[in-house]
Amino acid sequence: MATKQTASELYDERRDDIARVTDWIELELDKHKFAAKANPKDWGYPGDLGHVREMLIETLAFLSNGETQEIEDLLSECR
Repeated sequence: MATKQTASELYDERRDDIARVTDWIELELDKHKFAAKANPKDWGYPGDLGHVREMLIETLAFLSNGETQEIEDLLSECR
């Protein structure tokens, strides 16, 4: 007989999945950087990162119950 997963167990499972995905993103960013350096005139690479940046900002805004503009402003202050 299968046991039912609790909300807490599912939360932990999904949190672990997200941690793994963020690690994989770092690995893929390293590969992407290598490819971009090999093709420095190709504007597609910064375009790729612009899209990823946008999605990550939306994700952070969702998790923090904030606004994307607030995050954009904070990023601007960090530069």
